[in-house]
Amino acid sequence: MKVLIQNINPMKKYLFFLILIASMHANGQCWSKISAGDYHTLAIDVDGKLWAWGANYEGELGDRTTINRTTPAFIDYSSWLDISAGLSHSLGLKNDGTIWAWGRNATGQLGIGTARDTSLPVQIGTGSNWTKIAAGANHSAAIKSDGTLWTWGSDEYGQLGNGGTNTALISPTKIDSATNWQKVYASEYNTFAIKQDGTLWGCGRNNVGQVGDGTTSNKNVPVQIGTATNWSEISSGRYFTVGLQTDGSLWAWGDNFYGQLGDGTNIGKTIPNKIGAATDWKIIACGAEHIVAQKTNGNIYAWGNGQNGALGNNSDANQNTPVSVNITNVQSISCGSLHSLAIKNDNKLWAWGTNASSQFGNGNSTQSLIPIEVACPATVGISNLVKNEPFKIFPNPVKDILTIRNSANGSFEKVIITDLTGKKVREQTSNLTLLDVSQLPAGMYLLQITSEGKTSVTKFIKQ
Repeated sequence: MKVLIQNINPMKKYLFFLILIASMHANGQCWSKISAGDYHTLAIDVDGKLWAWGANYEGELGDRTTINRTTPAFIDYSSWLDISAGLSHSLGLKNDGTIWAWGRNATGQLGIGTARDTSLPVQIGTGSNWTKIAAGANHSAAIKSDGTLWTWGSDEYGQLGNGGTNTALISPTKIDSATNWQKVYASEYNTFAIKQDGTLWGCGRNNVGQVGDGTTSNKNVPVQIGTATNWSEISSGRYFTVGLQTDGSLWAWGDNFYGQLGDGTNIGKTIPNKIGAATDWKIIACGAEHIVAQKTNGNIYAWGNGQNGALGNNSDANQNTPVSVNITNVQSISCGSLHSLAIKNDNKLWAWGTNASSQFGNGNSTQSLIPIEVACPATVGISNLVKNEPFKIFPNPVKDILTIRNSANGSFEKVIITDLTGKKVREQTSNLTLLDVSQLPAGMYLLQITSEGKTSVTKFIKQ
């Protein structure tokens, strides 16, 4: 749908546009999914569009730059189903079943057939039958609709699970012949997966028992963890793992230096150890050395490494048992290295912990010891208003000169360029077919084109 602003004084059109955005900001919703990498954040808005912010040293935001973003940067209009942020790379799953990857690729973690980094999303192969994705530190994993499990990237500790020689792979490789894999999870050096029968399997680094099989030897093929057949979710930190069973009980194993196993001790465990007697846990998320979890009554708890306020309990002290966090009723939680993010039931984002790389997305780098609300960017929801018709613009992305062509063969009088906050950065009323954008900072921009009393809006990317 085009934005057509008719019969409005040209001088008022820009104000009208800003009012329109402000209205959407006030009444719209924000996010449907969030994924926290160590220092960057990926998000899908309620319209299914992709955004990112925070650290971008190796292109992990996917905005065609390596510039850190303090607020959400718009990445893509496609309809996205899921996202997974790794250490410095990112994975995205579209609704059409295709997987896309971007960011650091030194060990082949993007799975695109090369070891070159990329700062824009690139499709992995040609398959359109992927259903689950998981990004670790330097490796990745995914499941296809036929129930097969695939991995790629670094294999230094056997985390690819293919029984290989600890050699990195630059393309997805099927780990075994099983066709009943249901869910997959990746951490720094491990891969875990749940089969359709509810059994849990893990592989990779195991120096402190983080695989959970009772040993401390690395595993280069998935081994079953215990005999339980009721695992429902897993989340894995740097050297520890937490699992949720269908009866609402919570279990943890591996390193416990910061109390991240939540059992009141700082003693590590090599097999799953139940956290308390509660059977009403609902959502779990691990950071590098902390965990945040929600119970069925909506209350949130956290434990482990409290540095920089990662636990959100107004303290930076470590906790070896669950402590209450002053936020309730969230639909999802995701944790980075020392920060935590949660989407509440109203689709608004809250954040706490370290914010040194602006991974909150609130425009600054100030940490918070308690959950704070992160305002929706003004352009969330604008995607349905931005179309190229009736104009064509090229090249896009652009480095120097942006060319505009009117496909309707009409004349046009004015062009306004704004950034994604709605701030006007350029207005041009002559030579409208060729725009010199060479001096603009790299990033995403909105282009407003006025023609015969009507205004249309499109977007372009400045490299």
